[in-house]
Amino acid sequence: MKDQRSKARVWHVAIAALFVVAMLAMAGCACSSTASSSASSASSASSSSSASASSSSSSASSSSTVTVPNVVSLAEKEASKAIADAGLKVGVVKHEASDTVEKGKVVSQEPKAQASAKAGDAVDIVVSDGKAQPKEVKVPDLKGLAQADAEKALADVKLVGVASNPEESEEVAPGQVFKQSIPAGSTAREGDKVAFTVALSPAQVDVPNVVGKTHDEAKKAITDAKLGFDYTTAYDDNVAEDHVISQSVAAGTKVKSGSTVSVAISLGAKPVSDVAVPNLMTYSWQEAQDALDSAGLKANYTGDEDGIVVAQDVAAGTMVAPGTTVTVELHKDEPQNPIMNFVGSYSSDRPTIDVEASGDADGAFTVHWSSGAEEYTTWTMSGTFDEKTKTVKYTNGKKVNTTTGDDGKTTDETVYTDGAGTITFSDKDGLSLTWTDNEEHVADDMTFTFDS
Repeated sequence: MKDQRSKARVWHVAIAALFVVAMLAMAGCACSSTASSSASSASSASSSSSASASSSSSSASSSSTVTVPNVVSLAEKEASKAIADAGLKVGVVKHEASDTVEKGKVVSQEPKAQASAKAGDAVDIVVSDGKAQPKEVKVPDLKGLAQADAEKALADVKLVGVASNPEESEEVAPGQVFKQSIPAGSTAREGDKVAFTVALSPAQVDVPNVVGKTHDEAKKAITDAKLGFDYTTAYDDNVAEDHVISQSVAAGTKVKSGSTVSVAISLGAKPVSDVAVPNLMTYSWQEAQDALDSAGLKANYTGDEDGIVVAQDVAAGTMVAPGTTVTVELHKDEPQNPIMNFVGSYSSDRPTIDVEASGDADGAFTVHWSSGAEEYTTWTMSGTFDEKTKTVKYTNGKKVNTTTGDDGKTTDETVYTDGAGTITFSDKDGLSLTWTDNEEHVADDMTFTFDS
């Protein structure tokens, strides 16, 4: 009580001194120096008294003990106030991330709550900056991995794997991952979820029979069977327009679900347009038939089937309807023998002998000569005439000598029947025939010159 009265007196003296100094300054009094000095002395005395009082108070406070309050989970400002109210002061304030304490609130303190401390001691606190930002990581490639391996690959980089319902796929073997929600190689934050899907074996389905159905009916039947649908178009005289002509996979065949079945859709009968009649002149009958058939026309003929076309009833280039019949006239040329009934003479070192030669269309030749009525010789032979070389080669030449006796009877003597040789026709020096016998039945070549 005595100390309190002493402090009050000191403060009263100090205030009075300050008031005097202020009044002197305002009045410009010459004795300001003296007053100031007096005030200064008074102030000094007051300060001395105050310091003494403060020292006594501080000594008393430093010797008292306080209980540290619990400031965990309080906002930083509230924690600071609670510490001060307990006669303590806030020490070091740190900030760090916390997954459990809200941002701006105290995570921990030192000394701990309820500990004893001297008044004025410092309390250190850690304030939350909120949850820590997760790190970015690269998403692994899960394709081809089994489910357990895929989950482990994700866990290794602190990602969470989520297996979706398995689906049919041919990309990978059954039981392996074939797709994932976040593409491989892209970035995600630790703790992010990555969904992935494991493959199932594609189901086997039966291909439906759609031949004869309309386009829409066929499409529905095929897609209902979980198959892909495709189509082409074509003319068909036997299938109605917009109906299926054929299908690429036979009905009843088992195929993987999702396989494509293509069908051919009819455009109806092909439109009829006129066609040009080909030129058939000099064609054989077979060649004429082939040409008309290629043009969509029918063939007929008159004449010799082994001949060639010498006329056609519809002129070449004429436009006619498909299926029109074209009749051709066929003619076969008969070979002309170059020695038909020639009459002449044979000349050599012998006397002139009259000669007759004849031939028929089949290539049979006869040469007859005589030096009188009593004796003559006949050669007969056959062969094929070569137009290019003007020759006939033969192998069956026959020589017969005919004589007439005194009684008037004739006698034939067959000299040989196996003559072989060549007959050559030439009109270089008048029409002539040269006959060479290969069997030496004739000593020299004989040339017959015909008058006609």
